[in-house]
Amino acid sequence: MTSVREISATQVVRPAVRGPRCHCGTAIEHIPGKVPRVYCGDRCRKAAKRALARAVTSGGNPGQLGTESTEFRTPETATAENGVSGEPEGGTPSEETAGKTPVELAREAQGKARKSRRYAGRRTLWRISGDKACRGCGRNLMDPATGALLAQTAEGHSVVLGLMRCARIWFCPVCSATIRHKRAEEITRAVVEWLQRGGTAYLVTLTARHDYRDELADLMDAIQGSRAATPAEITKARTAEAEAKAKLAETEAAARSAANAARIAAPKGQKRAAVAAARAESAGGIAKVAAELAEARAVLGQTRRQAGAYQRLITGGTWAGDKREKASDAAAEGIRDRIGYIGMIRATEVTVGTVNLWHPHIHAIVLVGGRTEGERAAKHVVEVFEPGADQLQEWEGHWRAVWTSHLERTNPKYRPSDECSIPDCKCDGKGHGVDFKRLETAADAEELGEYIAKTQDGKSPAQELARGDLKTAGKDNMTPFEMLFRIGDLTGGVAEDDAPGHGSLAWCLARWHEYERAMSGRRAIEWTRYLRPMLGIVGEDTEEGDADLLAEADAASEFRGGVAVTDRGWAAVTKLGLDLAATEAAEGTDANTDPAALTTRVRDVFGMAGAAAEVRQLDSQEVADAYAAILESNAERRQEAAARRLREEENAAEEHDADEAAERAIQTIARRRVAARNAT
Repeated sequence: MTSVREISATQVVRPAVRGPRCHCGTAIEHIPGKVPRVYCGDRCRKAAKRALARAVTSGGNPGQLGTESTEFRTPETATAENGVSGEPEGGTPSEETAGKTPVELAREAQGKARKSRRYAGRRTLWRISGDKACRGCGRNLMDPATGALLAQTAEGHSVVLGLMRCARIWFCPVCSATIRHKRAEEITRAVVEWLQRGGTAYLVTLTARHDYRDELADLMDAIQGSRAATPAEITKARTAEAEAKAKLAETEAAARSAANAARIAAPKGQKRAAVAAARAESAGGIAKVAAELAEARAVLGQTRRQAGAYQRLITGGTWAGDKREKASDAAAEGIRDRIGYIGMIRATEVTVGTVNLWHPHIHAIVLVGGRTEGERAAKHVVEVFEPGADQLQEWEGHWRAVWTSHLERTNPKYRPSDECSIPDCKCDGKGHGVDFKRLETAADAEELGEYIAKTQDGKSPAQELARGDLKTAGKDNMTPFEMLFRIGDLTGGVAEDDAPGHGSLAWCLARWHEYERAMSGRRAIEWTRYLRPMLGIVGEDTEEGDADLLAEADAASEFRGGVAVTDRGWAAVTKLGLDLAATEAAEGTDANTDPAALTTRVRDVFGMAGAAAEVRQLDSQEVADAYAAILESNAERRQEAAARRLREEENAAEEHDADEAAERAIQTIARRRVAARNAT
């Protein structure tokens, strides 16, 4: 395909600028390097705030989850009963705002503000992240020769195609928003499907005690399990162990030779004393090398994943049953079968506070009340039933005991409190380690598709699990993204007292880098194996699966027209932080009717970076063809990378086999030497 760099920009007559506008219709001037504004002034900002407040007090639901802790967007439409006018304050509504109520406009403004904040957070990542993929997310191109595509969709939105996306759900606020939105949809479908079948679901929250001295990595290892090492790290550890073994064998052989030489050289009657002295002299060296071998073996052992308290919940004979012939019927069945456990969906969240620092915790939706047949991928549900109260109580008690005991074995200070002294707490005095809440269904008999799964206090379990990107922590705590946004504010010159959150810049940076090290390579949302196919949900929980979700989101809509941008042009725009402004400039519904207007708006943004000539107008077919070429090129690179990883794994396996063969040879030689000494 011809590179857009090789084609000069189309020269068009530029109409009046149609840049970002306030909900009142007033154009908003963007200042390069600054966060794009949402409102034209304080008057409109306060008007939108009052409109949203009126909607809340008159029965509207702004999507609050908990007490000042979480905000979720909900698709509501205000009516005349809300007591608010459909015309915004501040003047005549523009074409974009015509027919929208103040509540709808306020929600749109909130959405734009959140989007602007996420893009600003990603720009902060470019500067501070230790993750290479995060540093290039949204600014590096899949195919520099083809460039980037700013395309307008049939719905009037805009997407940027051809950008590298990091798919780091823990670190990137832009990627995380898309991934978590899709994951929340999957979880909702799964829970609703199971409840419609007549099954039972519980929202279980798992926490550990902690204080300011605890490292996040240690807490995560305790509750979620440690991470497996990379093939290169495993190979390195195995090599070190083999070298330590060989060194110990050489040291022991040298010690035996020295003892034998001492025996030969000693006069008659003093041979035993000479041998003992030689062995004592060699003992220190042998002990030192043996300690090195023990250390190498410990390092190798750490390369394998170590189970955490979460994994212990669903292992063991009490849970899974004792399959031995001598076991009783009750023991053979196990708690899992008695409650009809079919699987769960687990999500891990982290907050950081000023007092006790890191607070990782797990939310899990556990699906019970089903009997299954088949193994692995062929497993399917054959019966649904209501678990008895005694069985549910047994399950709850078992999980509390296992969770508490494993954390205590890992570190006694992690043990949750056995009893709760907090007044009116919902744990019923059972402590804060494990909390159970049953999910109920509110079904409209006339519209079966509108089943809504809720917890006892009205929270959405799917949002509780998946939408960690929309949550805000309490008064003395921050979510990682809030900390990232504060870092961006502080590095941008905002005073500490004026920036949301807490902590100095140095403190926030240290915590963020610790967070990256501790959470890299961990799954944020994970389904029990084979649960998805049992409920008819397609997908996977890996980073590759997250990347596929991002690609599907980009290609989900029908593309109208758009523009192509060279890699040089996109680099110039991202350098000045105008990536969001360029994306918003392509929004609208005029790509087919007035493509020159779209191109002009985008060129105006690129002109701020001195790169207006790097923009070329495209029609819908050219957008589709260019995107197909980008995907084809990217697929080829992914295949090459997969083949390279396969070769590395095969080489590691061959080295492992060689190490094992060498170990067997050493053991055989050692046995033969022992047998020879015994024979003499």
